[in-house]
Amino acid sequence: MRRALLLLALAACDAASSDPGLGAPLYLAGGQFRPGAFPAATGGPATESVQTLHATVVVDENRETLSAVLDPAAHAAIVGLAGDQGAWILPAGPPDFDTPGKATLHAGYAVSTTPGPLTILVAAVAADGRIGEPASADVVALDAPAPDGVLVVSLQWQGRADLDLHVVDPDGNEAWSGDPNTWKKPIGPSDPNAYLTGGMLDHDGNAGCTRDGAPSEDVVWAQHMTPSGTTIDPIVPPGEYTVRVDARSLCGDPSAAWGVTVYSSGEVLAAARGIATPDDVTYQPHGAGAGVTALHFAL
Repeated sequence: MRRALLLLALAACDAASSDPGLGAPLYLAGGQFRPGAFPAATGGPATESVQTLHATVVVDENRETLSAVLDPAAHAAIVGLAGDQGAWILPAGPPDFDTPGKATLHAGYAVSTTPGPLTILVAAVAADGRIGEPASADVVALDAPAPDGVLVVSLQWQGRADLDLHVVDPDGNEAWSGDPNTWKKPIGPSDPNAYLTGGMLDHDGNAGCTRDGAPSEDVVWAQHMTPSGTTIDPIVPPGEYTVRVDARSLCGDPSAAWGVTVYSSGEVLAAARGIATPDDVTYQPHGAGAGVTALHFAL
């Protein structure tokens, strides 16, 4: 029924689109992208309040949530950035404990835009497609803090899903949860500290559907210090790298929005976003070589 109401709202807004909105400055998990300017009000239900989890949001990180209290007549909501070409439509949810009798909206969101102040608009939509006056919340977009490493490939996502980051270096060596270092032990004697030169996975986020607070995984090439005080520099091979995201399980979630960011000496080198779906879970066996390609980059 909620799906039918969402489709009705889409049709009434002349907004049905196959565009997943992955290149939009605002991304809303679980929403239907609506290209074009934010729609004008047409006498629909009110949006009573809009809140974000934090007053700031880090660019290209999927770690923020948006909430709104809507008039009981609302069956969907339109969410967008003021001045942006493109918005998102989501079905309204049931009342919260502290807002009995009211429709609600709860969604994860991310921004991919230049740092600075942003205004998020939320407008409620009636079952017949009438749109209410929007309410707003102001946030500030900040540059992502530079991770510590010569080269860092970072995956972030929201929710319960168990996603795996796979990074393949130009020599074909792959780091992932089942083999967390691009350095491969050679045949015969080797330096016992040589493994520190590789790109290493820091941890396995949401492993086995055991939820982390803010799930993420990073493959990092960084300088290390041995117990004897010797400094080991990373070996970062030149050439093309491949980054993949493998959905081991959605852990009960319908989908999982993810973002990948590549940092070279603290500067953003490349970034990509995507959505893991049930098809990704069953697409192929999970292990080395698994996952959908998020991006390629070259050093």
